[in-house]
Amino acid sequence: MSELQQPQASDEISIKELILKGKDLFSYLWGYKWRILLAGLLGGVIGFVYAKYFAKPTYTSVVSFTLEQKSGGGVGALGGLASSLGLGDLPTGSSSGMFGGENVLYLMKSNRIIHQSLKEAQADLKGDHLLNAYLKNHFEKPLKENKFKLFPKNLDSVIFNRQQDSLLLLITKNIREEQVVAERQDKKTTIINLEVKDNNEQWAYLFSKALVKNAIDLYLEIKVGKLLRTEQELTQKKDSIRGLLDGSITTLAYETDLNSHTPLMRYKTKQAKKQIDVEVLKTMYANVIQNLEMTKFQRAQEEPIIEIIDEPILPLAIKKISVVIASILFSLILVILFSWFLILKNSF
Repeated sequence: MSELQQPQASDEISIKELILKGKDLFSYLWGYKWRILLAGLLGGVIGFVYAKYFAKPTYTSVVSFTLEQKSGGGVGALGGLASSLGLGDLPTGSSSGMFGGENVLYLMKSNRIIHQSLKEAQADLKGDHLLNAYLKNHFEKPLKENKFKLFPKNLDSVIFNRQQDSLLLLITKNIREEQVVAERQDKKTTIINLEVKDNNEQWAYLFSKALVKNAIDLYLEIKVGKLLRTEQELTQKKDSIRGLLDGSITTLAYETDLNSHTPLMRYKTKQAKKQIDVEVLKTMYANVIQNLEMTKFQRAQEEPIIEIIDEPILPLAIKKISVVIASILFSLILVILFSWFLILKNSF
């Protein structure tokens, strides 16, 4: 029995020792109560000053849009006609593609879309781009110290050097991980919310709109870009054939009038040739018209329904740390740090 009771006794002793040590520690800290209180007051003042004068507000720009896929079919004949005219093969069937499932959410945060949105000139920035605006907002000190310079306003023909590429990748990473949130409003809906956060209201507003625009443009290029190019080529062919057809009809009418009073067939050779040309051009024209209409129909089937539901409106929603919360938080932090300092000092 004594062996079974020994662990219980040792546990009671350890708990008692812990309570006694806690009382000793409290008594020790109580002796410094005025200093600890002073540290708390100092922390509260620091928190107040930080929240009032140094803490930067965060602006949030929200864009909501919906994207729904259409299902198209029946493009076998269209593909055959396009191939016969030397236009290549057309896409057959409909697939979710890059915007299928959750891919749209990743596309909004891709390097390509972020870079394109940053590099575009903005009228609201007097022709400058959002990349330079970002540097001015977040890299003010390095710019003043000339560690790097702003990018040229026109980036179309600029080849970035190694330092500029590294800086662009750093900015892109910060934006993707810290400032952009893309998510579905609900798993059962196709409504997508894009949030852009920044300490500069104008930048957040402009970047959110540019991001959505470029993502939608990229999707349309992927989804129906080939159909649009085919439609343009068919329109050009239609206009070209129509011009030839009109000319052949005019020439045929002239030859018919010229040979209307002669019974000899040898004088009607040109007329017969022009008649063949007119028939061939009429057949080609009809085929191109049919192909063009089928292309338009297919594009209408493949093109998604994209609707912007809510656009950001200035002034944007603003989030800033409360003066009271900052004062309490800094006060607690300084009290804890000072208490630990006293405990460590007593231990040594």
